[in-house]
Amino acid sequence: MNQYLLIDDDDIFNFLHSEVIKQVDASAEIISHSSSIEALDYLKELIHDKIQLPNFIFIDIRMPEMNGFELIDELMKFPEEIFKHSKIYFVTSSLDQRDKLKSVNYPIIKGFKEKTITTELLKDMQ
Repeated sequence: MNQYLLIDDDDIFNFLHSEVIKQVDASAEIISHSSSIEALDYLKELIHDKIQLPNFIFIDIRMPEMNGFELIDELMKFPEEIFKHSKIYFVTSSLDQRDKLKSVNYPIIKGFKEKTITTELLKDMQ
């Protein structure tokens, strides 16, 4: 069973992405956070308790409390090996090429995807 973590301040996107995930992976466990700070706390707790991180983590870039890059900066303080079983993607409505270029500087980020996630895109990520 795959576990998915959605981090987006827009609850509508969290709902839509959950529905798409269920179409592709009916047994998926889906966790969503509309607060980047709460999501970071959740991930830090998993790391501290030595619990495997979700298989897929989708992070929005534009969020009010802490943007996606700041969240990844915090996660990069941990050893990279912690993320070896997780595929982490930025999923954003940002059309700014600078965001896409910046995202490649993070070794734990597997890709940069435009909202919204489709069943085809999700199948390609598997």
